[in-house]
Amino acid sequence: MKTKRTVIVQCRLSSNRLPEKAIKLLGGKPVLAWVLASMHKIKADRYFVATDEASYPILKKICDENDFECFAGDLNNVLKRFCDLIQKVKGETIIRATADNPFLFYEAVEASVLEFEERNKKKLTCDYLTYTGLPHGSGVEIFNGKSLLLAASQTEDPYDQEHVGPALYNHKDKFNCEFIKAPSRFYHPELRTTIDTYSDYLRAVSIVNYLSEKNIKEPYSTEQILEACTSSYVQKPVVFVPSVKKGQGTGHLHRCLKAAIDSKGFVYIPKACTLEGVPELINSYCEVGLNELQIIDELPDETFKPVIVTDTFSLTEDEAKAYSNARALISIDEGSEFSNYSDYLLDIIPSYKLERKANLSDAGFIEVPSNVRKERKLEFKNILVCLGGEDPAGLTIPAANNLSKIYPKSEIKAVIAGDIEKVTCGKTKIDNIEFTGPIENLKEKLYEYDLVVTHYGLTAFEAAAAGCAVLLLGTSKLHEKLAEKYDFAFVPQHELTEKKMRDCLLSENIFPVSPATQARNEDARKSLGEYINKVAAGNRMCCPVCGTAEENQNPFVNPVVSRNAYRTYRRCSECGLVYMSFTIEPEKKYQKAYFFEDYKKQYGKTYKEDFDNIKKECSRRIGIITEIKPEGNSRNVLDIGCAYGPFLAAAGEGNMNPFGTDISDDAVDYVKKELHYPASCTAFPNIDTVSEFGVSHFDVVTMWYVIEHFKNLDTVLKKVNSIIKTGGIFAFSTPSAEGVSAKYNLDNFYTISPSDHYSVWEPSRAQKILSKYGFIIEKIVSTGHHPERFPSIKKSEAKKGSLKWKMVDKYSRMMNLGDTVEIYCRKVR
Repeated sequence: MKTKRTVIVQCRLSSNRLPEKAIKLLGGKPVLAWVLASMHKIKADRYFVATDEASYPILKKICDENDFECFAGDLNNVLKRFCDLIQKVKGETIIRATADNPFLFYEAVEASVLEFEERNKKKLTCDYLTYTGLPHGSGVEIFNGKSLLLAASQTEDPYDQEHVGPALYNHKDKFNCEFIKAPSRFYHPELRTTIDTYSDYLRAVSIVNYLSEKNIKEPYSTEQILEACTSSYVQKPVVFVPSVKKGQGTGHLHRCLKAAIDSKGFVYIPKACTLEGVPELINSYCEVGLNELQIIDELPDETFKPVIVTDTFSLTEDEAKAYSNARALISIDEGSEFSNYSDYLLDIIPSYKLERKANLSDAGFIEVPSNVRKERKLEFKNILVCLGGEDPAGLTIPAANNLSKIYPKSEIKAVIAGDIEKVTCGKTKIDNIEFTGPIENLKEKLYEYDLVVTHYGLTAFEAAAAGCAVLLLGTSKLHEKLAEKYDFAFVPQHELTEKKMRDCLLSENIFPVSPATQARNEDARKSLGEYINKVAAGNRMCCPVCGTAEENQNPFVNPVVSRNAYRTYRRCSECGLVYMSFTIEPEKKYQKAYFFEDYKKQYGKTYKEDFDNIKKECSRRIGIITEIKPEGNSRNVLDIGCAYGPFLAAAGEGNMNPFGTDISDDAVDYVKKELHYPASCTAFPNIDTVSEFGVSHFDVVTMWYVIEHFKNLDTVLKKVNSIIKTGGIFAFSTPSAEGVSAKYNLDNFYTISPSDHYSVWEPSRAQKILSKYGFIIEKIVSTGHHPERFPSIKKSEAKKGSLKWKMVDKYSRMMNLGDTVEIYCRKVR
């Protein structure tokens, strides 16, 4: 009996790049099961998995569970395997899928099968059909069973035999093969959903995690798969890289594992890990929400480029260089001299006199215990000695012995890192000291102890937040300085004697105030994992002038100028421009609200309400342009980013021929209908001025507070040059990084800089940039003078109009300390 439609899923377990990928778990079931579930959405008479003899016993069980038949054939000659099965079932229309594609567009499969059958109904004799442009891994092939049998009899090509389809489409002189562009719903060639490598598998895990969070049941629809694939969660996967080196403690790993639970990110534990107790620690977090698939021993490759989050205490230069090649590099509590490589620095545990500035310093990310002591006790009956997961300096037993002598009637529990029997010579208790291994969920058990003896780190802050007395043991000079800075009682390094401990226990700082508690009191609960996801969704950018040249990706070439909670700024070593190199803020849309609500928030009135004042400034600018005298007689002026047209109105009154362009359709509509000037709603530089205005070259091109909004200034300035006559004027205004605000408080200047200002201009460096594009500066005008922003005015509280105010205002103008600047230049080539 003939079978009209047969689904055949090709599968083997002996893949070279990723062995046994078909049975790797994805969302709790094998990858193959995902493929079979999708293919069962296709109407067919028979459903098969075509495999080899060696793989058959393992795959047969999965097939049975998913209502598929299992067929075993030739291992290497896959074409023969298919033909043997086709002859067995007498299949007419064959729908071929592969077992490494768990996210098939089953709607596209059904549509392509119908198209294949429709063509054959019309006697067009279609032997092979597939949609092109689907994500790599979301499509199938449809072919005629008899055609494949014929093709197999006519080829001995190893490639044809290994891949099936080429036996038909590599011989188009004999067979009619159709490669049809997929309908727009399915056309997304830029995406990848197959599982061919380890990185592909991690992407698949991320897709499932993303959709599982939304409680979406598989098999997923086309739109659900696309939503996941285009989400920042999948586009910018997070990989935590904690320190797992012996001697650096387990705190870094603890923090990353907890953050991975909240963020659903991966945690990289290299095979060369030397930290002891890692498997046990991972298992403890798996019991509270971590998925074992989140632990990886290999970093994703370029096809699934991650955002790397380091928590290593101190990166080496080689590590910093390697990790900075990621999509972005976020570093937590980074103490090395190579922090310039990091796009974003997050400091959580208070540090000591770091020369570099973090983007954000917030002890509120330290998880404070829920269980807190109701009262402080100066009589320490229950004492805990816990020097972390390693205690590399071996301080636990000497400290416990000293405490036993100081408090002979107290109960002392000493947490031993590593093998307890080896460390304590087989004894679990000596006098009033009980030796124990790591305490599960220690943070929530700290409140049970009157005194906690530890070193500087998370446990110290957690114990303080739990209301315990805390005594720190100096394990390094740095930790001593940190303990002193944050008012902890501490025993200096190499002074762990009974007498010294007695003295330190009498310190007024024995009950420290935890900055984590202070931060938490001011804020709601803060999740490190959730915040990391927010930062990871940010964008890294290159110099707007020098572009994406490889050397500009090296952070040491382009040093950091300023950091704040939302952005990082660097200076380009090539052209000198300061630019936004990383931001976590969403891109601003320049629509009606930008000129009304947003403008009013900043200036107290809408753009239209401020029209006459703006126009007055524009008339002054027209006077300067006229004074400079652009060469030519046509007096055509193009205002880029013309908004509602105040400059166009001023130019018209100044006997110029104004033209405007803006990306706000509402603004352009106003210019054309109310001011009656030609304007185009086009995003510069994507404008053809000849077709829009009938003008190829202008005498003047202007940008008033627009140039800083372009991410790619190279393209913009080249376009400006191309539409200005030689001798013509290019004039623009922009915030100045050499004004009073930047001079006296540089970091605040960048912090309050609008999120859509991608370049920050310094007048003294402008000529170097502009000369690259054939312009020479004719005049620089310092504008935006604000005496109230000078320290002397702030300190004296001098009023506007007073002598001091007037003197400072005159000084500001004389020294060009305005917070904005106008630059007028001439095209010379």
